[in-house]
Amino acid sequence: MVWARRPSCTECGDRMALARIAPIESIHELRTFECASCGQVDRYAVKSGPEPYWLLMPETAPAAARH
Repeated sequence: MVWARRPSCTECGDRMALARIAPIESIHELRTFECASCGQVDRYAVKSGPEPYWLLMPETAPAAARH
């Protein structure tokens, strides 16, 4: 099941929690994950389908600057 996928934090490596999902195109979603350990926020553009494709979206500010 795709919803069970929880990526590792790009800063500390812990598992992240899904915070929100937003549609960005007819076949894509923007999934926002937050790390409870360090506060890092990572966003993935996900293409829907039988084998979803995940693409990490770049952030403009590091985790420490968002606290």
